[in-house]
Amino acid sequence: MNRNFKKGVKEAIPIFLGYYSIAMTFGIIAKTVGLSGVYAVLMSMTNFTGATQFIAVNMVTGGANISNILITTFMINARYLLMSFSFSNKLPKNLNIKTKLMIPFGISDEVFVLGMTKEKLDINFVYGSQAISYLGWVTGTITGVLLANFIPKSISEATTIAIYIMFLGLLLPVIKNSKKIAIVTGIAMILSSLFYYIPILNRIIGNWRIIITILITSSIGAILFPIEKSEEML
Repeated sequence: MNRNFKKGVKEAIPIFLGYYSIAMTFGIIAKTVGLSGVYAVLMSMTNFTGATQFIAVNMVTGGANISNILITTFMINARYLLMSFSFSNKLPKNLNIKTKLMIPFGISDEVFVLGMTKEKLDINFVYGSQAISYLGWVTGTITGVLLANFIPKSISEATTIAIYIMFLGLLLPVIKNSKKIAIVTGIAMILSSLFYYIPILNRIIGNWRIIITILITSSIGAILFPIEKSEEML
C-alpha cells in the first residue's frame, strides 16, 4: 500500500472514530422513526453528508415533499462547492477527470480541515483520509441499524456531540500555531452567531448562514492576510 495512503488513513483515524459514532446514531434514529435499514445505509453510501441525512430523515418522516428536501439539501451542501475550490488549490494540477470526480464526493467538513493543515496534498494521502472516513460513516450506519432495538435513547443522544469534539480536535492545533487562522476563525464564529441569534438576520439569511459566513470571512481573510506569490510557490 502506498506510504502516503497509509499516512492519510493514520491521520484521519480521529475522523473515523467520530463519524462511526455519529453514523451509528443516524442509523438508530432512521430505524427508530420507521425508515428501512437498507434505505438508511444507502443514504450513507450515496450521500456521505451527516447534517443533510439527519435533516432529510426528519423531513421525510414529517411529510415534506421532494422539492423542499432537494432545496434544503442543496443549501446545506452548497458549502462543499467552496470547499472543493479551496481544496483543489493544494492538489496536483495534472489530475485526470476520474480523480476530479471522485475527490469532491469524499470532502467532508473534517476531511477538509485535515487537508487545509497541509501546504500541499498528495492524491494518495487524500484517498487514504477519505477512504477511512467514508468507512467509518458507512459501517457506523450499519451498526446503528443493527443495534437500533438495543441502544438506550440516552446513549444515542449523547453520541451526537462527538462530531463537534472531533472538529475542535482538528481545528484547535491549527489555531494554536497560526495567529492568522485564529483571527479568521474568530470572525467566522462571530458572524455565524450574529446571523443565527439576531432574529431579523436569521429570517433574511435562513439556511444560507453557513455559505454567507464563509464568503464574508474568506473575503475579510484575503484582505487582511493576502498570500504573497512567494507563499503560493511553496
